[in-house]
Amino acid sequence: MSAPELVIMAGGSGTRFWPKSTSRRPKQLLSFAGGPSLLRQTLDRFDGIVPRGHRMIVTTQLLGPAIREEAPECRVLEEPQGRNTAPCVYWAAREVAKRDPKAVMLVMPADHHIPRLEDYQATVRAAIDWATRHDDLVTLGIQPTRPETGYGYLRVADGGEAGPVVVDAFVEKPNLDRAREFLAAGNFLWNGGMFVWRAEVVLRAFDEFMPEMRKAWEKADGEISRAYPLMTATSIDYGVMERAKNVVSLRLDCGWDDLGSWPSLEGLAEVLRARHMAGTVTGGEVVSVEATGNIIDAPGKLVALLGVDDLIIVDTGSALLVARKDRAQDIRQIVEGVKKVRPELV
Repeated sequence: MSAPELVIMAGGSGTRFWPKSTSRRPKQLLSFAGGPSLLRQTLDRFDGIVPRGHRMIVTTQLLGPAIREEAPECRVLEEPQGRNTAPCVYWAAREVAKRDPKAVMLVMPADHHIPRLEDYQATVRAAIDWATRHDDLVTLGIQPTRPETGYGYLRVADGGEAGPVVVDAFVEKPNLDRAREFLAAGNFLWNGGMFVWRAEVVLRAFDEFMPEMRKAWEKADGEISRAYPLMTATSIDYGVMERAKNVVSLRLDCGWDDLGSWPSLEGLAEVLRARHMAGTVTGGEVVSVEATGNIIDAPGKLVALLGVDDLIIVDTGSALLVARKDRAQDIRQIVEGVKKVRPELV
């Protein structure tokens, strides 16, 4: 059995972190604590698990040069167009299978925060061991710590702590009441989009549930520029995982956070050394009077706050965002508006 293969999905634009994150410099290439980028942190987590010659990153053609500069040791696959995660995973699985169809693939996002590295690595090693010996599609389910409405969930067969458990269902993002029920039930895990399987196993699943992918590949003779437009644009969850019966999950408890939007930084304020009487300050100097719960990122600037609460204030020098914290998920709407007047800023 050859060494595991690491596949990092790094094609996202990170619009919910605009204006710090842009299409040319999205959040996976940024640092929120002055250290390495999120992508670099992701790669470094697999030192001692996946050899550097067995790592690839799937990204966009626009980001290809920046990704290569950030991760020169990795092979970079540039998608000819965005088609969601199913085509991305299929292409990567094909590439891994060329070397060894029995190789275990680790498919991971590029921009998560993992504070307890040893716990994370222990779970990853257990997943590799299971996928090596079983024809299962393994997902890492995060142990919930709160009734979260921003994540999808995995409903597992039982609430047991030891070993993989069967995934009964993939559950969409719930409202607050349902999220509280999930937390109390004990058999729901957050779906972090982290997968482990042998290349041959996931390719068989594609053949069963998305046979059009193989047809597109073979029609194009494996030439990705011709195959990609023919592939179904959908997520790996919807296209394969929700339909398969051989999905199991290992419970991951490592302080995980997906860094999905500006408010997600609040839970990491201590780690980022960003706690301030005015809120969470990841960049800049803040003077405040009767101001609380704010999120400020304004490197090199003095921000003075008077009597304002629960705002997001981000200054990049070329763009300034001021938004209510409870509207963080709507920052994408602002990005669409900025595209029309200053497209170079997005």
